Amino acid sequence: MNFLIWQTAYLGDVVLATPLIRTLRENFPTAKIGFVGRPFITELLRGYDVELIPFNKGLRESFEVIKKIRNYDVAISPHRSMRTALILYFAKIKRRIGFDKSELPFLYTDFVKHRWELHEVDRNLSLLKPLGIKKFVRETKLFADEEVIEKFGLKYKDYVVFSPFSNFSLKEWSLENWNELIRRLDIPIVITGTKEDLRKAEGLRKDKKVINLVGKTSIGELLGVIKGARLVVANDSSPIHIANALGVPAITLYTATSSKYGFYPLIGAYLDNPAPCSPCSPNPKKCKTGTKECLRLPAPKEVLGLIQNFL
Repeated sequence: MNFLIWQTAYLGDVVLATPLIRTLRENFPTAKIGFVGRPFITELLRGYDVELIPFNKGLRESFEVIKKIRNYDVAISPHRSMRTALILYFAKIKRRIGFDKSELPFLYTDFVKHRWELHEVDRNLSLLKPLGIKKFVRETKLFADEEVIEKFGLKYKDYVVFSPFSNFSLKEWSLENWNELIRRLDIPIVITGTKEDLRKAEGLRKDKKVINLVGKTSIGELLGVIKGARLVVANDSSPIHIANALGVPAITLYTATSSKYGFYPLIGAYLDNPAPCSPCSPNPKKCKTGTKECLRLPAPKEVLGLIQNFL
C-alpha cells in the first residue's frame, strides 16, 4: 500500500506533519510514502525515506502533480484547501482522508473531526485513525548538520536563538520588547529571519553579543544553527517547531494568536497574551480593534524570567 501526505502550508506546518511520516513508517515498514509540499521540503525533510514531491501551487503545476501522485492508494491531507481536495480527487486516489472543516469535504472518502483544542500533532495523527492505526509516534523530527555553526563562528550550546519575525505581522512581538531582552541578557544571541525580514531587522539593537543571521542562512543552515542553540525564543512561528524537532527547547510569545489553537511547543514553554482582545485567529491579517495592543504584550520582564529558568 502506498501512502501520500499532502501538506502545502508553511514551514512550521510541515514540521508538525513529520509524526505522520514516522507513524506510517512504524506501522507499514515496507510501504511507499510520498509527501507533497512547497519546494522547501526538499531541504527541510532531507533524511526521510520518502518521495518528496515539491509543488508550487500554480495551475500548470496542479496538472503535473496529479500525474505524479496517481500511483498512491491512500492520501492523508492535513491541508484543508479547495485546491487540495480537487487535486486529490482528480488524481483518482482510491482513499482520501481529510478534515470535516476542509473545503469541499464531500470529495474525501473519509473525514475526521477538526478540533482546535488538540495540539496540531495530535490533530494530524487523528487523520490516521480511519486506517485502524493504534500505535502512534507523536514526536516531531528533523535532521540537521550541527557542524554548520562553525561557518558562522558559533560554539555548540553557547548561544540562544531569537526569531522576532513571522509571515503575519500581527504575530510579531514588538522590536522594542526584543531589544529589551537583548539589553538584559548576558549570553550570545543569534537573530534569524528571511531576506524579507532584513528591513525590519535594522530596528534591532546593535550589541557585541548579537550575531545577526537574518537573510544569511539556507534552510539547512538554519536547522544547524537551531540544533546548536541552548534555547529558541520566537513568535508563533516555524523556528519553535524546528527547535523541538531537533530536541531543543523553545519559548513561544503569543500576540494575536494563542496556545489554544494547538501550535505551542512540545518541549519548552509559552506565554499567552494578556490583551483582552487576544486571540484573533490562527493566522490574523487585520487587527480587529485597530490598537495592536497585543504586540506590546507580554511584558519583557515576564519573558526574561522564563528564559532564565531554561538557562
